[in-house]
Amino acid sequence: MPDQKARRAAVAKALKARKVALRKGHWRLLGEEIVWYVDLRAEGPSPTAPMRFEVGAWPLSFGPEPDGGAVDCALLVDVPLGEDAAGEASALIDRLAALGTIAALRQADLPGALVDAGLRELLG
Repeated sequence: MPDQKARRAAVAKALKARKVALRKGHWRLLGEEIVWYVDLRAEGPSPTAPMRFEVGAWPLSFGPEPDGGAVDCALLVDVPLGEDAAGEASALIDRLAALGTIAALRQADLPGALVDAGLRELLG
């Protein structure tokens, strides 16, 4: 398994290639009604520690976006990062881009997602 530095570099290169911009150090994908934040986290300090995407959704109707990235969003879900860091980053962006509206998010299957009360109400 490649080390954290190599996986981080591969993810950054893939996200830049997809024109995903950074906002205050967090990858940000703007949808029609939802802003997605993606942060890459390691499960520990070891160079070979498992990694995951920390993904957050913020409905634009909720007002100003959070400063803390995914962890401050109304929806938070962890997505494990496997061996193909670049391919998995690109696939994640495809998936999030398809969830740019409240209606699409309502139909999404996001196992383990934490959803705050305001977003639960909005999703019905």
